[in-house]
Amino acid sequence: MRSPNIRYLPAVDHLRAYAALLIVFYHGLHLFSYHARFQQDFGIDHWLQPANPLLAALAEGHTAVALFMVLSGFILTLGALDGGVSAWGFIRNRLLRTYPLFLLLVFAGIAAFPDRFTWAGFLQTIGGLGNLPGALVTPPFSSMLWTIAIEWQFYLLFPLLVPVLRSGWTRQVLGLVAVLLLFRGVAVLAGGNARDIGYLTIVGRLDQFLIGMWAAWAFRSWPLSRRAGALLAGAALAVVIGALAMFNAAGGWPATPAWKIAWPTLEALLWAAFVIGYVAAANSADGLWSRAVARIGEISYSIYLVHFIVIWMLVRYDLPLAFTGRFAVDALLETGLVALPVTLAIAGLTYAFVERPFLRLRGRYHRDAVDSGVQAA
Repeated sequence: MRSPNIRYLPAVDHLRAYAALLIVFYHGLHLFSYHARFQQDFGIDHWLQPANPLLAALAEGHTAVALFMVLSGFILTLGALDGGVSAWGFIRNRLLRTYPLFLLLVFAGIAAFPDRFTWAGFLQTIGGLGNLPGALVTPPFSSMLWTIAIEWQFYLLFPLLVPVLRSGWTRQVLGLVAVLLLFRGVAVLAGGNARDIGYLTIVGRLDQFLIGMWAAWAFRSWPLSRRAGALLAGAALAVVIGALAMFNAAGGWPATPAWKIAWPTLEALLWAAFVIGYVAAANSADGLWSRAVARIGEISYSIYLVHFIVIWMLVRYDLPLAFTGRFAVDALLETGLVALPVTLAIAGLTYAFVERPFLRLRGRYHRDAVDSGVQAA
């Protein structure tokens, strides 16, 4: 994804692609396998807990949301390290980036389920609070919109966070994360659900953006060689897989123990290490594979928003195929051979005709040297 505000980093598009593909296979694994086992709409009552650690990690592929949020903090901050940020210009660019396809899905959902429309729910959803109770619920169109609401809530904070963190990146991020952990703990003691607080709210997710912001500063401050970056990325990915497998064995996403208030922070730290290492190792990569993966990353926003519609429709009309008779294997084959190609085709279309025309309207949001007193990025 090329931006007028930062030098293009192909490795970041790679990471967007990996996150998008992970979320596609995560939803495909759960929805297709549940349909094969029970012939019912998906529920969390029979959460997959495979013995294979790689499959167990994939069963917790919701972690892709954390990777996306760390990446948001990382790439936005990388472009703002050397200059000030114009709040209006930044928000305008973010709306041009995310709002058109978001609105299309909102209105498609209303068209499909007009009986679910309320003015209060509509205004709440388009106003950036779609992750909270009362928002429009029109699955499959609205199923992924809650994360966009959290992103928007972060965007409002970003122009304020940059000058605050500049006063001491590590100290400020550590302090803010400690405050977030404290208040998540208090919210749980007050009767809140630790899983939902950590997963569905800005209070649970803000530290992922903050750690992504810190990762951008660390990436710039302590540059790594390609070899060191590859070692860091490989080690971080191995720990991510192990941590997700243990998370799955402890009950997976449906479980609601109090320790889940700390899970978003751990996810963010592991993904931040992976991001720093991968960008250092792969940013100079070239060749067909790099361009192909970067192209998937370029359309990753469309992939993220439309993939659930594709999988939901395949399940709704009883189209999953029994390749081997093993429900998990069949779910992955159905995802890779059917759902993913259809998703990529639709995402390519929506990117070309819904996203890209508005992306071309973006401008610079960094203040120049006269305004900020430093050289703009």
